[in-house]
Amino acid sequence: MSIVPTETTIARRHDLDALRAIAMLLGILLHALMPFIGIPEEYFPLQDTSQAPWMAIGLYAIHGFRMPLFFLISGFFTAMLWRKRGLAALINHRFKRIFLPLLVGMVTIIPATWMAYSLPNSSHADIFDRTDSVPTGVQANPETPELFLAIENHDLRETTRLLDNGISPDSRHPDGYTALNACVYANSETLTQLLLERGAEPNYPSISADQNTPLHESAFWGQHKITVLLLDHGADPSIPNRNGIIPAVMAIVDINLAHQIADAIGLNLSRNEIQQGRQLVLEALNNHLTEKTDKPIPAEPVLDNSINLFEADPEYIYQHKEDVLTDLMYAPVFHHLWFLWYLCWLIAAFALWVLFAEGVNLSIPRWLVMPPICFVWLLPLTYLFQNQMGFEPDSYGPDTATGLVPVPAILGYYFIFFFYGALYFDSNDEKGKLGKYWDITLPLAILLVFPLGLEFATGHLEFRHELADRSQYRLIAVILQVAYVWLMTCGSIGLFRRCFSQESARMRYISDSSYWLYLAHVPLLMAMQFAISEIPLPAIVKVIATVVVCSALLLISYEYCIRYTPIGTLLNGPKKRNADPIAVNPVVDLSKYKSEASNNPYRQDPEANQID
Repeated sequence: MSIVPTETTIARRHDLDALRAIAMLLGILLHALMPFIGIPEEYFPLQDTSQAPWMAIGLYAIHGFRMPLFFLISGFFTAMLWRKRGLAALINHRFKRIFLPLLVGMVTIIPATWMAYSLPNSSHADIFDRTDSVPTGVQANPETPELFLAIENHDLRETTRLLDNGISPDSRHPDGYTALNACVYANSETLTQLLLERGAEPNYPSISADQNTPLHESAFWGQHKITVLLLDHGADPSIPNRNGIIPAVMAIVDINLAHQIADAIGLNLSRNEIQQGRQLVLEALNNHLTEKTDKPIPAEPVLDNSINLFEADPEYIYQHKEDVLTDLMYAPVFHHLWFLWYLCWLIAAFALWVLFAEGVNLSIPRWLVMPPICFVWLLPLTYLFQNQMGFEPDSYGPDTATGLVPVPAILGYYFIFFFYGALYFDSNDEKGKLGKYWDITLPLAILLVFPLGLEFATGHLEFRHELADRSQYRLIAVILQVAYVWLMTCGSIGLFRRCFSQESARMRYISDSSYWLYLAHVPLLMAMQFAISEIPLPAIVKVIATVVVCSALLLISYEYCIRYTPIGTLLNGPKKRNADPIAVNPVVDLSKYKSEASNNPYRQDPEANQID
């Protein structure tokens, strides 16, 4: 198989155009599901009152294969463009279609996204001032602030005097948190014990944004002694907060976040103290549940997974390097535009590969790229990188990092799919060998491999303990995730080859518009989600409504504000309004659309309409 570009006529892959568009649009559905499934607010700030945790299955199913599929198709079209035009034209094209939109998005879409993210925070006070937001059994009226000042100052004598004078140990601060919460914020074991001995209820939550109990807070900062005191006085570790999160999960979330918040409120705890304390907290929670049930903990969804991961690799889960490089990897710089940045790196790597391959006249046998032989090396490589990800609780599929510096494991993972896509283009699979058995692989992936992989990764379905020993959970989970992503990727390619191989003006329009829809959807979608977050409607109704309305508004904006403007030219190449039948007539004149494509130099490029 020659590496040198050839001047030849290359047929457009309409099926892969369509599949790439669907992969992009699935991202809108994925983000539409996020307010309803109890994602911690540090990861997604908006939580809808109509919670439906079962919809997380849809999010996992989409996330488990969508971006790998997208990067594979991107690699395919990158190789196609290189073969057709050469390396210099490829780099120029990708600079215009990927890098420039990323730069523009950083000063337009990303600021709008930050504004959308701030909406839930700006409304928390109003939401939780309402009487119907206060949990049953909690007195919402704030009492005298002197008690909280004494706790903040670690003043045992003054705290005792106030309690002796009749101040309730269940007093609330004007901001909604309890006196016991305040003891946790002060990191005072002594004052915690005093309030508990005076009858403070350890299970009363704060009526602030998260409705955390004192046990949630102590677990978050790894305050082992306070956690034990709370448990000894009746704190219930199975009580979730407003987001459906139990205290054990709080002992696993990002340690950098815990340290930053601790610094912000004056809680003098180092990262190492939090890390070591969290281990003891998890052990205390585990022992407490074991004592209560008088048997080993069953396969509960989160705590079981958390303990197992901690015992398996605590350094990986909890120890974050305190250096600039790590901050550059995980800082929320690009938000949902991160994939454009990773594409830039992969295209740079592809260019270096081309120069190297041309220099040594490298030839790769076709049989090595085609199934089933290709999976002999694809599956182990994918396992290698997937095994370096997924250590957060409830994690399934590849990790996501939005920082300036790509995370090596994530970049390496997508490198496999991107470069296999490039090699697959050169394999000249005219008979559709890849994905040929889609009618078998897709049902197998969806009905068997996915639910098993999700169960071993998260424990949500609560039957993994019946299938394997706890020590084997992660190994099986990673293997099944790798199997799922390749079954879904190949099956989707086969399905779309079967159904969308012929040119379709409507599908071409969807393919064109999908780039804009995905780039611009997050601020609009989140604004809509925020607007209806308190309306008592079923979650599924809200998801459908936001997806439909958001997509419709963005399609209108694409047609009348983007498609024929410099922005549209930047994204998809230039177009002429009077040559486009889609915008003026629902009955498509395919010949006119083909005429436009033939007269447009960008349309002669088999993939100029997208961001491959």
